[in-house]
Amino acid sequence: MNETTFPKYPESEALIRFEDCDPFGHLNNGRYTDYFLNAREDQLRDNYNLDIYRHMHAAGKAWVVATNQMAYLREAKLMEKVIIRTCLRWFTESDIMMEALMLDKKTQTIKSVAWMRFSYVDVKLGKKAKHEDHLMELFGKAAIVGEGRDPMMFEERVKELRQQQVATAEAQL
Repeated sequence: MNETTFPKYPESEALIRFEDCDPFGHLNNGRYTDYFLNAREDQLRDNYNLDIYRHMHAAGKAWVVATNQMAYLREAKLMEKVIIRTCLRWFTESDIMMEALMLDKKTQTIKSVAWMRFSYVDVKLGKKAKHEDHLMELFGKAAIVGEGRDPMMFEERVKELRQQQVATAEAQL
């Protein structure tokens, strides 16, 4: 894989399933995380050749969710096809921050945005570990902000995304 074709914003499609919905036919708030994590797992394997389970068995280290922030902008509905777009925002020697967007497949309207920070942990010791050099190199190619923590706050990012949506809608008029 060369850097010119290295996807910074991989996408995949998901179908909102009955068992994941509330009585109103909307995706249950608690299930958004599952959709985001499942999509990212597949995207890592398919786009970056990073199978997190194979990595855990080989390296004895894995990523665990340390923090999670989510904003719900529009409801996702039963049997609706959505696009899940993810990216690596930033990384440090022991943490990574993923952004995930759930989009309406037809209009590209944002339904939800999440930031999830993962800590890299030695499975046997149960303590934080440092990313290996090959992972730091991969992250350097994939991260949209780069190495080091992003100074932007989650609420600022949600506001930015909302403004982009309004500008896009106005441009289409």
